[in-house]
Amino acid sequence: MARAREHLQNAPIVEAVIDFRVVRDEHVSPETFAGLGPSIGKQYTQEDLIQSIHARFGVDHGKFQEPLQMQTDLGWRYQAGTEVAQYRVDGFTFSKIEQYETWEKVSEEAFRLWEIYVDVAKPRQVSRVAVRYINRMRLPATSDLSRYLEAPPRIPEPAPQAIREFLTRLVVNDEKRKVSAMVVLALEPQTSPDEISLFLDIDAFCEVKEQPKDPGLSAVFEQLRRLKNDIFFASITEEIVEKYA
Repeated sequence: MARAREHLQNAPIVEAVIDFRVVRDEHVSPETFAGLGPSIGKQYTQEDLIQSIHARFGVDHGKFQEPLQMQTDLGWRYQAGTEVAQYRVDGFTFSKIEQYETWEKVSEEAFRLWEIYVDVAKPRQVSRVAVRYINRMRLPATSDLSRYLEAPPRIPEPAPQAIREFLTRLVVNDEKRKVSAMVVLALEPQTSPDEISLFLDIDAFCEVKEQPKDPGLSAVFEQLRRLKNDIFFASITEEIVEKYA
């Protein structure tokens, strides 16, 4: 297990996400979030409608039914370079894509934009919050994954021991903090004989019943961040950390 650090100078984070889910006000619609660019900041120059597309097909009395496609508007997406804000009827999401700097910078911008969401949408309650960090670690190729992972997949003998790819998904509960996390760990397809790519996706979340402007929300997010950090450093070895420190 790697020694925990508060911050890695060259963290392998490809995306950091802060997410709020809400109980919506009945009067809120996707158009509520149209044209927010001037309010959220002139740097958010790219605006796109967020849509959900559902397709349905089937068989009725032995006859194929014509495919049915339904499109639903959910809100608006605003982007400023590597920062993305999603204003939706069911909540707000802020994403920071590479290059990641610090939690303080990401959370400060997320909460600034969240306050605008609250003023515009007037949600009745916050129902779920989450912190998700997606890491991609490019490392020298090895046949011994225990060099990098504290709990690599094990193949029973006498099966072949060379692992080309793998994917694991776990959901864990932290009873003390009263939060949970979904953890996805994968060895991606190898594109170079000299390098492997390990993918570690940690989504820490909890159900809440908080008022949108409750200052206690920041403490909940801090607990989620700490759980995310605990899982990250517990999953990898010191050799990886030294590479990105």
